[in-house]
Amino acid sequence: MALADYYSRGAQAAAQVLGSSFDESRFKELLEETPVGLAIDRKAVESEEGRAIADLTVRLLARLYPTIAFLPGEGAEDEAARLRQLARAINPNITIEDSAGLGISIGAAVSPFSDTLYAGSKGWDALVSTAKPQPLGSLGVPYGPGAAACFACANLFRRIFVPNWPETADGQLAFSTFELRRGATKLPTGVTRVEEPVVLIGAGAIGNGALWALARSSHIGTLHVVDHEEVELSNLQRYVLGERTDDGAVKVEVARRAFEDSSLDLIPHHSSFAEFVSEEGYESPSLLLALDNASDRRAGQASLPRWIANSWTQPGDLGVSVHPSFTDVGACVACLYLQESQQKNEDQLIAEALLVPELVPQVRQLLHTGEGLNPQFLDLVAQRLGRQPTLLGAFVGRHIRDLYVEGICGGAVLPLGQAGIPNATIHVPLAHQSALAGVLLAAAYERSLTNSALIETRVLRIDLLRPLGEVEAMPAQKRGDGRCICEDDDFRAAYERKWPSARRKPATRPRRDTARPAG
Repeated sequence: MALADYYSRGAQAAAQVLGSSFDESRFKELLEETPVGLAIDRKAVESEEGRAIADLTVRLLARLYPTIAFLPGEGAEDEAARLRQLARAINPNITIEDSAGLGISIGAAVSPFSDTLYAGSKGWDALVSTAKPQPLGSLGVPYGPGAAACFACANLFRRIFVPNWPETADGQLAFSTFELRRGATKLPTGVTRVEEPVVLIGAGAIGNGALWALARSSHIGTLHVVDHEEVELSNLQRYVLGERTDDGAVKVEVARRAFEDSSLDLIPHHSSFAEFVSEEGYESPSLLLALDNASDRRAGQASLPRWIANSWTQPGDLGVSVHPSFTDVGACVACLYLQESQQKNEDQLIAEALLVPELVPQVRQLLHTGEGLNPQFLDLVAQRLGRQPTLLGAFVGRHIRDLYVEGICGGAVLPLGQAGIPNATIHVPLAHQSALAGVLLAAAYERSLTNSALIETRVLRIDLLRPLGEVEAMPAQKRGDGRCICEDDDFRAAYERKWPSARRKPATRPRRDTARPAG
């Protein structure tokens, strides 16, 4: 059995999630001695929702676990073969087995593993159980299946690495990706086709989750995807669309591959958001933010789309916020990211992490110029950290940010967990955390096209390290202190001129998918 060659990034994510209880050697030992499995049967294969759950489950499991067992029932052999091929594309060194003690079951099979987690869906609703097989719906909506895969993989992760199972299990879970709350979808979900483009900013980990879902939707229209970066090897730990051969590929081109058979027309933009609006203008009516920093989120809101949604992962939770209008009483995206106190600059954070706080001016210079690190600086850091100078030798000539991200936060210099939970700006989530945030982001957009669209700002937060409580999306109002752009008269006037009627008016032509209530 073989861990993926980007395993260290997954270990970094686990260290941040598990905190002080994380022990890297024990974590690796558990991975290597615990095969995990996926069972599918004819019922799963005959259901579009079942196939979607299986697909995302494999995309999540194969990034972390070195051994996967596939248990196909009669009539599911061909789909199992495809999933095995997918697992090998994600981690070419993965070991494929025929049995495992712990696994996820999709379909009607009862107890295919001695310790079984069951996943199912009914359109918008994700279903997970530790007791019995879960039904599979016929609507073909991808959001319930996507969330089901993420919740099932979160339960499997907790089963292996978090103490006190079964107290930490979601014994019987239904979650509505439409209403953003625990429970089954109750609102009507009639949908109309809207002749408007949507723009997704960010094709990283969260963006991959959103793209996976949107590619499977039956929505017809144009999706612009904006990202200026390429895939790095470490990204593959959580990019659910990525395969091992995508190292170095342009992110938006990887996204294009997922839409080859989609009813959505994807237009990739290998550019920053600033370059995108410079070329395309500021007229995008709907904006999806799948970003990892506050300044870019605020910039997205400042472009004044008519409707905007934002998704995130951070230490402690993941979530999604939906903002139907900039000028109503609800908070805008920028409201959520106003600083409450003075924040340390990057040079201060890095100098303190390296235990050389007196060298802030030198660290600032290195960050500004990009000059490579010299042996003298690294020797001092090694002395302060109590590490052998040879351990830092690999960073000679490299950027100081590499030393901070890889050495301190990534475990190359200090053991993972020893440095504590890092600043949220360098948070590395687990794959199922990012994927769920992306699926919820895509679902929020799809709901905005319905006659049950939200009319006020709502914010949902979920912690996947614990059983899901009675969570639901809660209202969030403006700050009220005059500091945000949504309380600025000029910005509000510009929004009103841009969108004279902020409420979206559905087109009269029906959308292609069903208008029946989910479930």
